[in-house]
Amino acid sequence: MERVIIIGASSGIGRELAKHYINAGYIVGIAARRENLLEELKAINPSKVFFKKMDTSKPCAKEELLELIEMCGGMDKFIYCSGTGYVNKELELEKEVRTVEVNVYGFTQLVNVAYHYFQEKGKGHIVGISSVAGIRTFSVSASYSASKRYNSMYLKAISQLSKQKKENIKTTTILPGFIKTDLIKTRNYPLTTSLEKGGKLIFDAIQKEKKVAFCPSYWGFISGLMLLIPSYIWVKIIK
Repeated sequence: MERVIIIGASSGIGRELAKHYINAGYIVGIAARRENLLEELKAINPSKVFFKKMDTSKPCAKEELLELIEMCGGMDKFIYCSGTGYVNKELELEKEVRTVEVNVYGFTQLVNVAYHYFQEKGKGHIVGISSVAGIRTFSVSASYSASKRYNSMYLKAISQLSKQKKENIKTTTILPGFIKTDLIKTRNYPLTTSLEKGGKLIFDAIQKEKKVAFCPSYWGFISGLMLLIPSYIWVKIIK
């Protein structure tokens, strides 16, 4: 029986993925800060769902992940969904730092634990939720845009490292478009996808072990167009 660990499972994409994996019969380990929401997921299948309260921005999250892996009896897939971001035109430092703590520091330390775990095991699958916001600069959310670019590049780098070392560690980078989560509830974005539909698309992409997946797929085309827009026009669009 396969085992998946999902970080950031209390809401949004992480919660949707947890539901899919529970329904698919996996042993599911979930982690987030809001313990009551994790308990709701565990109630779906108490014998196969294990949870750990975790703040990924804290150094102790590394040990908590290892404890969760042990609770689940191992790990075959690791999915980092935890993320935060703000529309922050004033560049309020607290918001910028919090975004980096979760999206960069938290991501890096837990992906590192997963990589070394799979290295010792001999195989594994690491998944990270990036964003189309990491394709090109979004001035209204500077740290979020930069952090999502970091996520994509880090996963690409460890994939290269795994190949160089002839290790069987697969990576999947998910680049969602505008999916209706709490992160975008304060603004009206075009081509917005429901959380239910977006979650299913992401689940399918992970199960197919795609290296990179835009969700929905048309965002791959849109992202290509974004890169073609001259900078002097782009700066007028994103504001």
